[in-house]
Parts: sequence; C-alpha cells; structure tokens
Amino acid sequence: MLTVQITDMTMIVAFWLAFSRWSAVIFQLPLFENTTIPPIVKVLTTLLLTFAFFPLVQDQIMLDIKYVGSNSFWYLTIFNVLVGLVIGFFVKSIMAIFISAGAIITQQIGFNALSYFDPQAGSPIGPFEKLIEWTVLMLIITSGALLPMFKGVISSFTTVHIYNIGKMAHSIDFFMILFKSIFISAIMLASPMIFINLVINTVMGIISRAVPQMNVISVSFAVNIGLGLLVFAVGSDEFFQTCFRLYTDRLGDWFQFLS
Repeated sequence: MLTVQITDMTMIVAFWLAFSRWSAVIFQLPLFENTTIPPIVKVLTTLLLTFAFFPLVQDQIMLDIKYVGSNSFWYLTIFNVLVGLVIGFFVKSIMAIFISAGAIITQQIGFNALSYFDPQAGSPIGPFEKLIEWTVLMLIITSGALLPMFKGVISSFTTVHIYNIGKMAHSIDFFMILFKSIFISAIMLASPMIFINLVINTVMGIISRAVPQMNVISVSFAVNIGLGLLVFAVGSDEFFQTCFRLYTDRLGDWFQFLS
C-alpha cells in the first residue's frame, strides 16, 4: 500500500502561493482567455510554469510566510491572487491599445456603419479588432517578446511583498502616465485612417454642394471602404512594427516599475 507523507508543509504552501499568482496572470493573457482553450490546459500550463520557476522565487515567498505566519494561508493566497490579477490586468491593458485602434479603424473605414442607423445590429467586435489583435499576438509569441513578461512576474516575487504593498499607493503618477500613453497610442495608430476619413468627408461635402442630385452617402461608404483598405494595406508593415514596438516599450515600462 502506497502512503504519501508530507515532511515540509511550509514548502507546499509556498508552492501553492506561487501557483496562485501565476494562475491569475496566465488566465488573463490574450492567448489563454479564449474560451476554446480547455481549462485543464490553462491549469497544466500554470502548473508547469510554477514548477519551472519555483526554485527562483521560493525564498521570497518564504519571507511573506514568515512575516504573517504559516497559519494565514487564505490571507496569503488572496494577496498573491490580487497581485497576479493586477499584473495580468496591466498586460491585458497594453493589448487593449491594438483592440481600440482596430475599433477606431473599423468605424473610420465604414465596416461598422450599420450601427449608426441600427445600434442593435452592430457587431461589438469588428474585423480589424480581431485582425490586429491576433497579428500582434503572433508577432509577440514568435519573436520571444513574452520573455520580459516572465521576467517581470518573477521579479514581482522579489519586489512586491505583503509588508511593502503600501508603496504601490504612492505611485499614482506612474499609473496616470501609463494609462494616458495607452490612450494616446491607440489614437496614434488609427490617425492615418482618421485623417483619410476627414479628407473624404470634406471632399464629399464639396461634391454634395456642387452636384446636389448625387447620393453622397452611398458613394462615401464605398470610397471610405476602398480607400481605407488601400491605405491600411500600404502601411501595414509600418503599422505592425509600431504595434510591436509599443507593446514591448509599455510592457518594459510596467515591469521596470515592478522591479
């Protein structure tokens, strides 16, 4: 008969705390938040990452356990889950740059024009949102840009402890700058389409005054879509290079702040 005996309960608790922080981060990543990925795959991936990096962070977790005591199991678990949720949220917020830019481009080109006439008929997710999100995601995965994320999560075990969590409350300026840069970046990525749409509307306004019998609305939809697709196709290389650079820069700023 096989018997299992636990000789070091504190080490088991430390492993669980590391797993809880990693799981809160991994479950928010764009690749794993897809509902088509089974939960068992997400759990096993988190377990594998925890097992791989646990020797690097176990001493830091032990500091938290010694500070509050080994009996505060749920208190430590909630703390590590909250830290993981915050880290994952900011990583996810950076990805929102490209989803927001895609939403603006979808509206400017006219693919979401039906929502102006029938708000209930408009799709909440347009084609450019998904196109940009998955293209940037593939660029990140294939280029190894996820490595700084893993490094940042590991460094969070060293810098974010339960006894110094109060220092985050004094960093409001950093968070303001980060979210402002996310907003400005989304506008910057969509600025060519915004400019093209302004030019088209101006030209169509002049044409409507010169040729009143022309159905300017129908013509403007076709011109918006055709010219918008042409501009996006011509500038797609620069667009996705800028997306990749923005992602790595913002992610680097966030994890440098954690360090």
